[in-house]
Amino acid sequence: MESASVKVVFHFFNTVLDEDYVESLWAEVVDQKQGLYRLDNVPFFVTSYSLGDIVLAEMEEGQLVVKGLEEESGNTTLQIMLLQADMKSAVQQALEKLGCDWEESHLPGYFSVNVPQTVGYAPIKRYLKQAKKQNIVSFREACLAHSVR
Repeated sequence: MESASVKVVFHFFNTVLDEDYVESLWAEVVDQKQGLYRLDNVPFFVTSYSLGDIVLAEMEEGQLVVKGLEEESGNTTLQIMLLQADMKSAVQQALEKLGCDWEESHLPGYFSVNVPQTVGYAPIKRYLKQAKKQNIVSFREACLAHSVR
């Protein structure tokens, strides 16, 4: 039996867009009575959360508003801004080869990356640092669950 998917929302100050913001993510119902939901896509702007995390959400004015993190997935979330638009495909393909998956934002050249718990982070960090040094990308570790070595 498949679990139901619902939208959960985060209210926060978006430092990328420099404004108060609401971001909605798909989530799988874990335990509706307890208000527990598993995030089912990669956050674009919210920090400290990753794909697969279980969050506590409460109904407020018809929306499930996230109140906190209940269980970490072990995944890392990266948020990437392309500085060279023509490198989009190359960067995304390189991240896929390193074991990541990504979701594209509504903003041109901006996307979020999920680094699964089972994937080594060091090669990804090296790749992104090199791409940043070459002015190809800017990135932030929005939710760093992997140990950095």
